Amino acid sequence: MLNRAKVQMSDPVFEEDGPSGRGIPNPLAGFDFVAAFRRQFWVLVGATSVGVLVGLVYLAQAIPTYTSSVSILIDARKVGMTAATPLEGSLTFEAGAIDSQLQILMSDKLAGAVATRLGLQNNQAFIDPPGSFLSELKSDVTGALRSGINWVRGTAPSPEVMDLPEPFRLLIASRRLQSNLQVGRIGRTYVFSVSYTDRDPALAQSIAGQYSNAYLEDQLDSKFDATRRATNWMEERIRDLRAQSLSADEAVQKYKADNNLVAASGRLLDDQTLTDATTRLTVAQNALDEASARYQRLKQIVDNQDVNASLTESFENPNIAQLRARYLQSAKLESEISAQYGTDHQAAQKARRDMAEYTRLIFAELGNLLPGYESDVTIARSQVTSVENTIDQLRQTSAVNDTAMVKLRSLEQESETLKVLYSTFLQKAQEMQQQQSFPVTDARVISDASIPTAPSSPKKPLTLAIFLILGGAIGLGIGLIREWRDRGLRTATQIRDELGLEFIANIPVIDLPVGPSSAPRPRQPGELRSADGAPMRRQTVSSDRMLQRVVDDPFSQFAESIRALRFKMSTEFPKRKGIVIGMVSMFPDEGKTTIAKNLASSIALQGTSTMLIDGDLRNPSLTASLLSGPKTGLVDVLSGRANLADVTAHEPETGLSFLAAGTRTRAIADIFGSAKAQELIDHLRRQHDVIIIDFPPVGALTDAMAAASMVDGYFFVAHWGKTPRHVIREFTENHPEVTDKVLGVVLNKVDLKKLGRYGSYQGNPEYAKYAQKYFATSIPANRA
Repeated sequence: MLNRAKVQMSDPVFEEDGPSGRGIPNPLAGFDFVAAFRRQFWVLVGATSVGVLVGLVYLAQAIPTYTSSVSILIDARKVGMTAATPLEGSLTFEAGAIDSQLQILMSDKLAGAVATRLGLQNNQAFIDPPGSFLSELKSDVTGALRSGINWVRGTAPSPEVMDLPEPFRLLIASRRLQSNLQVGRIGRTYVFSVSYTDRDPALAQSIAGQYSNAYLEDQLDSKFDATRRATNWMEERIRDLRAQSLSADEAVQKYKADNNLVAASGRLLDDQTLTDATTRLTVAQNALDEASARYQRLKQIVDNQDVNASLTESFENPNIAQLRARYLQSAKLESEISAQYGTDHQAAQKARRDMAEYTRLIFAELGNLLPGYESDVTIARSQVTSVENTIDQLRQTSAVNDTAMVKLRSLEQESETLKVLYSTFLQKAQEMQQQQSFPVTDARVISDASIPTAPSSPKKPLTLAIFLILGGAIGLGIGLIREWRDRGLRTATQIRDELGLEFIANIPVIDLPVGPSSAPRPRQPGELRSADGAPMRRQTVSSDRMLQRVVDDPFSQFAESIRALRFKMSTEFPKRKGIVIGMVSMFPDEGKTTIAKNLASSIALQGTSTMLIDGDLRNPSLTASLLSGPKTGLVDVLSGRANLADVTAHEPETGLSFLAAGTRTRAIADIFGSAKAQELIDHLRRQHDVIIIDFPPVGALTDAMAAASMVDGYFFVAHWGKTPRHVIREFTENHPEVTDKVLGVVLNKVDLKKLGRYGSYQGNPEYAKYAQKYFATSIPANRA
């Protein structure tokens, strides 16, 4: 197997393509951006220059304009008498309010006011200014077309602007003002910048100043109008409220009189009496409960003769209190004597008799108190009954008045509400009347408009920079398109990375006059001659000097590139005889025939027995260039019409053997796949060291594929910058029988001056300078 540079699908120059995982080339892999820039440098320079030129032309015909600005501050706070409410001094403008002020500045009303003040509707230079050269040219062309259309239609031409009625001219002036006006907020402040741009700097300053004045006056007018309308509305509302309040108050008084509703301190008398009676009932009920409790307790003590209970209860009677004290004193004395002398002591017995007497007297007194306590209960009960009767009467009266009170309260609330509204509106109307005397706006001018001294447009440096960048961008785009359209093979890197093949040599393009070689024809050692010295065999006569290039100029760069092919053969087939090499290309006119002939001559010059076969049977250009006589050759030998020795020609200068294509017949289509062709090649292997076959282009014919079994290696010739890379890649992927035997790719017709732009050292100026010392007899000229 040949030593061929293989490219794995995992290499960065390939990407996965779908589920099959088949590798496709990455177009950016190995792309040299620096080299691409060098290649497209003059395209970029040209496009940039055109851009700058267009910018200069634009600046030359552009009319300069001037911008004047004025700054207006919108006060976010109102203080003192100008505040509409006590809290208004702490409020700030919202974003919506600020945007509203911007819209006012750009409104039709303000534009019309400015145009009227300055009389712009009568200023022809303002409403119908002359344009630049290009705009005037465009206007003339469109005017001529419009005139022609009007003539065809039979309609009258449009009147001039100054012939229009004043309202139309005022509208045109307003629209022009708005189109050249710029209004914007400065940062996050409450300052607005109002700028106007015009060809006349003085007029720009006047318009900007008038805009600020018109805006401030519009603020005052809007405030006065709003206040006046509000005052008029309030005066009417106050009159209505006054009448409604009086009517409501009269309705309340009339309703009270009609329903005998007498009130004191805002309350009806019956309601006050009922409240007082309810209070008295509570007091009487409490007194009755207290008297009943005392009576029941006293009666229980008397009935039960419970001396201990009588002693603990408190009764408001001095006799009972005195008797209780004596009883307790006797009880204490009895307790002490019984403790010291016993209960049978005479003194203790006397004390017990005294206690019994005191008990009898206490209960006698308590019995005297019972009638009084019973009388207290009777009196309290009568008081409760009396108050309850009074309350019942009052409730009957109150039930009658409840319905009337509901409506009365409604009438009173309505009357009170109308009084409050009347007072509020009256106060607000007085405040608004005071505000009308304060001509203060929410805005003020903090920076007056001035006459501009330098044009604001066009900005020459910026304009030139924009056109330069635009031209550079266009040049970059053109360069990228050119690079993208460049699909030809140009560098060894492309051959290795995209095709997976080895690179052999760059063969430079050569300009030589057409004609026979002028080199001397030395006699070769093995050349046969007759007795008179004439060659005995058929000889080649080259009519194309390119076919003899390695013979005529063996020290040229062209010859050195051919020797690179010869060196590749020696490394692939060391010390081997009968080597068969096929020379192929994708398309015609790529130079494979010239390279095949020069390679064969270069090998023959070394004394190696070499056979060159013209295998392009359909277009035998090599045969036509080397033979002037009969064209019999390969086809005739295989068909048996000629003997190999008779049709073989020899090159006198090198001793190269040449077998022409032969007579064209119908059988040439399958000639390389025949057994006779295999036998012939085997015969030639025994007679010669190297056999070189010039095959037809593989892109059109299959001869090279049919002969793959008898060929040891192929050289693939590609036209530098012309042969598409993807075409060769598709061929190598689809025909492994040829691809596996490709020794390498030869780039032919290379422009060495342009090669350096693609990163090759051979196109580097430094390399070319030193290479001339070695290629002393190099090519006289290079094709552009």
